[in-house]
Amino acid sequence: MRDSPAAPARADATAGFFHGGVIGALADTAGGYAGYALAPAGSTVLTVEYKLNLVAPGAGERLIARGRVICAGRTLTVTRAEVSALEDGDETLCATALQTLMIQTNRADGPR
Repeated sequence: MRDSPAAPARADATAGFFHGGVIGALADTAGGYAGYALAPAGSTVLTVEYKLNLVAPGAGERLIARGRVICAGRTLTVTRAEVSALEDGDETLCATALQTLMIQTNRADGPR
């Protein structure tokens, strides 16, 4: 499991909550980096699809996203991501996602 960088304070919050688009982007990023960590050297990953369930309002000081690979294949990798809102040191799950990534060989994002 890998933690993604946490989102900063709610700069453009909706009704005092993090916007669902921000939560979705963090879930996509966390799952993507989890899959990328297991991709062969010299390759990259692209999101094919993801399903996001918002299970609670994103209320808190910041968001933390964690991604985990469920199944790493040669062409497709399936990941799971969870996004939690952090408030006064307590985490509350606000979203869960299931994601499919496509491995692109010979298209490195950078040195590895």
